[in-house]
Amino acid sequence: MSANEHRATSRVLDILEILSSSSDGYTLTEIAKQIDAPKSSIFPIIHTLEERHYISMQEHSGKYRIGISAFAVGSTYFSSKSILSHINTAMNEIVSACNETCSMGVLNGSNVLYVAKIDSPQSLRLVTHVGKKIPANCTALGKALLSRASLEELKGLFPNPMLSCTRYSITNINEFYKQVCTVAEEGYAYENQEFAEQIICVAVPVVKDGKVLFAVSVSIPSFRYDSKKLLTVKNELKKLKLRTELLLRNYSGDILI
Repeated sequence: MSANEHRATSRVLDILEILSSSSDGYTLTEIAKQIDAPKSSIFPIIHTLEERHYISMQEHSGKYRIGISAFAVGSTYFSSKSILSHINTAMNEIVSACNETCSMGVLNGSNVLYVAKIDSPQSLRLVTHVGKKIPANCTALGKALLSRASLEELKGLFPNPMLSCTRYSITNINEFYKQVCTVAEEGYAYENQEFAEQIICVAVPVVKDGKVLFAVSVSIPSFRYDSKKLLTVKNELKKLKLRTELLLRNYSGDILI
């Protein structure tokens, strides 16, 4: 928590963010541990959030999950004139063309925050969900989002040592910077089993006024990956990037991402 943040408000938001990142939910004890706060101090907050239906408790497990009121508030974001509504069709078109999962992410500290996802119709696919956070150095989305960052900026962003998700994750800041620079040169970011084994991912950054706003990726199980699939994925992502960046140049509303 920064010096300018209000402690009680920050704890409310911390609780909602933690619960939104898990489909299983957390107990009071687990929530207290996650946000490093005494159970006695967060219990009144939990009680109020539950009373107002922003969270709900599963009686059989004692775990809290996001409630209907939080969903109602969040749904107004998607019903507003966000750029998300404009690219949702394009993401669906990518899934139809590639038969693979398409995801959209923004940078959240040193993590990628998933803000949209269209699942592949295939039974075997990458399993993630909107609201999930993943270390940016482990994902093609993260490389795309940081494609305009300097080495010094990366050093200030990531913990030392860098976090890993698999044995293939890049945990050397200099190697990560090399791959980030390649994205700026080639236009595509690649991930080879760095977040989940047997999953290959390709991503593109979407830029407005020289700033990367978000990135979009396609995730492919390695047994379905070949040169033909890669070409299709790259072509579809390029179309989305060009279409969306053109839209952004002419977009007069607020960009809520």
